[in-house]
Formats: sequence, C-alpha cells, structure tokens
Amino acid sequence: MEIASQMGEMRSRLAAETAERAQLITALLPAAQDAAAYDMKEMLSRYKEVLMLNEELLANCHVRRATQEQAVASLKNLHTILQQASRLRVGKYSKAVVAASRKAVKEDNVEALIKILQVGDS
Repeated sequence: MEIASQMGEMRSRLAAETAERAQLITALLPAAQDAAAYDMKEMLSRYKEVLMLNEELLANCHVRRATQEQAVASLKNLHTILQQASRLRVGKYSKAVVAASRKAVKEDNVEALIKILQVGDS
C-alpha cells in the first residue's frame, strides 16, 4: 500500500513537471520561428532549448510509465494477498474479511489490514 501511494504522489509531481515543460516548449517555438527572420544564432539557441526540453519530457514519460507499472504491480500483489486471505474463510466470514480489508485499504491503515489478514477482523 505504501508503494502504491508513493507512486501516486510521484506520478502527480511528474505530471505537473511535464505540464510546465510542455508550456515552456509552446512558448519557445514561436520565439524560435520569429528569431529565424532576424538572427540565426538566436534561432538555433531557441531550438536547442526546445530539443533539450523535449528530451526531458521523454525522460519524464519513461519514469512515469515505470512508476505506473510499479504501482500496478504492487496493487496486484495486494489484491492477491487479500484474495488468498478471503479464501481461508467461508461464507459470511469471507465477505467480512473482504469488506474490512477494503475499508482498511481505503483508510490507508496498514496495522488494521495486517490484523484483518491474521485474525479475520479488525
């Protein structure tokens, strides 16, 4: 659960950085096109900035993808653990474990989740 929440925080931070860099690129492109009319060196420096920002965007995209994959993998592992814990019980007790586990995950209460998995209730 901790890994998934950390990945979510990192993902939102990277999304904000990506939006900021994309906004910079949209500002630099017209400036580079305007500079082409009067100063080639200025134009080249603007396009170099655009290329550098584009490379940073691509790197951030790869990091976001990797963190998303890690978050999905950790959530799948958590789901498997919860599924196995519910299979240890029968009938209403199995449903109670699932409901209590969902509540503990929603509240981000790791201690309660561990107790639910061990004992069957919180």
